[in-house]
Amino acid sequence: MLRFSKKVEYALIALMDLADLHGTSPVTAKTVAQNYQLPYELLGKVMQSLTKNGLLNSVQGVKGGYVLGKSPEKISIKEVIEILEGPISITSCAMHSDDHNDCDLLLTCTIKSPMEIIQNELEKYFSNISLKDLRANYHRTASQPIQLTV
Repeated sequence: MLRFSKKVEYALIALMDLADLHGTSPVTAKTVAQNYQLPYELLGKVMQSLTKNGLLNSVQGVKGGYVLGKSPEKISIKEVIEILEGPISITSCAMHSDDHNDCDLLLTCTIKSPMEIIQNELEKYFSNISLKDLRANYHRTASQPIQLTV
């Protein structure tokens, strides 16, 4: 099953929260964790990774915390996933690597090429969804489909 990890989910929650405050005062990881009932230690590590990779900026001091390091339209879902989980991959052979020695089926595989096509489409899809797009659709309920322009 294709599923985001908890780290990616927490990162998106935190980024959405910070995007709502874009250009205003910094927010601490503790505040975000409390507001959304997230585990503080894991969220702190996630936010440190996002800072290390330029999606967040850390502001030191008494009124410190985190602010977005980029504007919401420049933060893609793909970037968040890859920072926290590495390259998007639906199969081990679909990763962009010529080293497929870990696959026992490589010589007889009938799905390698189709999986690479799906892999490329999935990467394009996540590349074209920005934090701004998520924010524009966050108020919808689960029963309402989200219309994203890709």
